[in-house]
Amino acid sequence: MIEMKDQIAARLHGQFDEMGFAAPGVEALREGADVSLRTLYKYFPSREAMVVGALEHRDRAYDDWIGTGPAEGADHVLHILVRLADWLSGISNAGCLFRNALSAYPDSAAIRAAVKAHKAGLRAKFQGRLAHVAPRCDADRLADQLFILHEGMTEAARLIGPAAARRQTLRTARLILTAADIA
Repeated sequence: MIEMKDQIAARLHGQFDEMGFAAPGVEALREGADVSLRTLYKYFPSREAMVVGALEHRDRAYDDWIGTGPAEGADHVLHILVRLADWLSGISNAGCLFRNALSAYPDSAAIRAAVKAHKAGLRAKFQGRLAHVAPRCDADRLADQLFILHEGMTEAARLIGPAAARRQTLRTARLILTAADIA
C-alpha cells in the first residue's frame, strides 16, 4: 500500500514540476498519476494533500541526489552545492519547487510545514557536514551562510544560467570556508 502511495506521489511530483501548481486540474493529475480518481483520493484526499505528497517525494529525491560525496575537507561541505549545480544543469532549472508551491498556496499550513521541513533539513545537512570536518567551527553561522548560497544559486541559475551560478556560488562558498579555516 505504501509503495502505491509513493508511486502516485512521484507521478504527482512530475506533474507539478512540469506544469506548475496552478495549471493542472485534478483530472490531469489523476491522468498523470495513471490511477483512478478513487485511488488518487484514497491516498491523497485533497489537492493540498497531493501537493504535500509531491513535495515529500521531492524532499526524499533531493536528499538521495545530494548523497554523501567526498568524506573530508571543504569538498565534503561543498558537495551539496556541487550536486545542486548538477541538478540545475540536468534535472530542473525552474526555480525551487518548494517555494513555487508556497507561492501557489500561501495560506496552506500543511504546504508551509512541508517547505519549512525541507529547508530546515537542508540547513541541518550543511551544519552536520561542517561539524564533521571542523568540529570547532561556528557551524550554525556557516550553515546559515551556505544555506543562503544554496537558495541563491537556485534562483540565480534561472537568470544567469546554471554554469555561471555554479561558478559564482562555489567561489563564494570557498571564500567563506577559507575564512573559517576549513580547507
